[in-house]
Amino acid sequence: MIRIALFAFTLLSVASAQAQVYKCVDAGGKIVYLQDPCPANMKPGTMSRKPTPAPAAAPADSAAKGGAAKGDAAKKSGPKNAAEQEQEFRKRQQDRDKAAKESTLKSAETQRKEENCRIAQQNLAQYEIGGRITRASPQGERYYLDDAQAEQEKAKARADVAQACN
Repeated sequence: MIRIALFAFTLLSVASAQAQVYKCVDAGGKIVYLQDPCPANMKPGTMSRKPTPAPAAAPADSAAKGGAAKGDAAKKSGPKNAAEQEQEFRKRQQDRDKAAKESTLKSAETQRKEENCRIAQQNLAQYEIGGRITRASPQGERYYLDDAQAEQEKAKARADVAQACN
């Protein structure tokens, strides 16, 4: 019961807390808003709650003189219908997907280049370690490279590293 009485009292005090606003115009034409009625040296102004009307359309003869371009710009900057919004959304999705695909391709290309560089460096390291280098013939038999052939292979491996790692 006390809660209901307290609620009613609070509701009444809030309702009486509303203030009225007065628009007053002084002798210099300056507009002042007050909570009290306008003093004797100021005249009251009128305040309306009506929304301001939309600007009038341009006359037909101005459209013929180039006003059409201005109308197109105003049309583009105005609110868009659902079809235009959907079209812009789909374009943004396509742009995002295209950028993601390009990014994926670029990272895959970078990884491929890094892998090729690593392999070329390993091959060069094998030649620079020294020792005897073996190869397999087309028949599957193993044979050893002589010093001239080993130097040719080492030079080729250096060229591969220079190409793959730059």
